[in-house]
Amino acid sequence: MKKSNIENMLDFANNKSSRKAILKEGLLDTGLLLYTPGQSTPDHKHADIDEVFYVVSGEGTVRINNEDFLLKEKDILFSPNGETHGFYNTSPSNWVVLQIKAKIN
Repeated sequence: MKKSNIENMLDFANNKSSRKAILKEGLLDTGLLLYTPGQSTPDHKHADIDEVFYVVSGEGTVRINNEDFLLKEKDILFSPNGETHGFYNTSPSNWVVLQIKAKIN
């Protein structure tokens, strides 16, 4: 078992969004996505990864298959493999998203 506290991981980069790894074991990979206002991750998709996103704090827009969804604190979203998704911090505050990735065999 591994216990982590994310407080020490909230090191936001000024020039681009960042990902802080929490745990990678077997087919599971978890991390924090950190966005300051205006930062983004362009639309993309994964052929072999299912993902779950949980908003820890803040709010932002997730674009799924060219449709925008506002996600705020305590919202959770499942993105199956093959689905196009992107992240856009459209708010005036920092946005923290827990990312859980599961690789498909």
